[in-house]
Amino acid sequence: MSGPEGMHVMVTGGSAGLGRAMAEALLARGLEGTAIGRDAARLEAIARSGADVVAGDATDADFMNRTVAERRPSILILNAGARLPMGRVDELSFDDFSANWNSDVKAGLHGIQAAFKAPMAPGSRILIMSSGAALVLSAPRIPPAGLRLSGGYVGAKRMLWFMAHSANAASREREAGLHFQALLPTQLMAGTELGHAVALRYADLAGVPVEQYLFERYGPPLTPAHLGNQVADIVCDDNYARGVAYGLTAGPAPVGLDV
Repeated sequence: MSGPEGMHVMVTGGSAGLGRAMAEALLARGLEGTAIGRDAARLEAIARSGADVVAGDATDADFMNRTVAERRPSILILNAGARLPMGRVDELSFDDFSANWNSDVKAGLHGIQAAFKAPMAPGSRILIMSSGAALVLSAPRIPPAGLRLSGGYVGAKRMLWFMAHSANAASREREAGLHFQALLPTQLMAGTELGHAVALRYADLAGVPVEQYLFERYGPPLTPAHLGNQVADIVCDDNYARGVAYGLTAGPAPVGLDV
């Protein structure tokens, strides 16, 4: 299937939340694509918006290899991830602490490898959803204690950002012509189930209503629809085609985060 300039976009975790917002924004730009998800009922809803849908688990290497090889997207957005088990580092079990490694990072790794194995065509791009949490030790304005209930999530999201750079190195060495990019939403979003649950927990610790907590910490809200449109800008605007990392903000445009 093809959209503007022959682009076909595939989104993992595309049946709900940020994945669905991205898929809908891309469809609104006239692109055609595929939404991957595990929830058949939610996939039916995004199918009504015009997306091709495939039910499956993005952490399953065989499924990802097969689906990417069959659909041959020119843009692959690796967005699938687990809910964040919240708790202090002295309380979490290792299974809960590593949940985002066993889902987000695992799905990211299999998606990256599927892009090489298909192979996706030279000039194709793979966008890996990370998080502003990945900035916690490189941005003094985000104190580590501010994410003290986030377990292994911070490290998992930092790893996904690093994996984009590692995959670009592999692409250059293999002369594959693939370009990998990391996308980092820069604030919690109460408009998603995960964002709302996390914000509620931190707001409770601060002793303030969730709306107050979010505004005092981040300012104007970043909505899933706004994020979806910024991702569509990154996909459709050649000015974003060569950078490696972009922050998705409540402002008018993505912010480059390349060093």
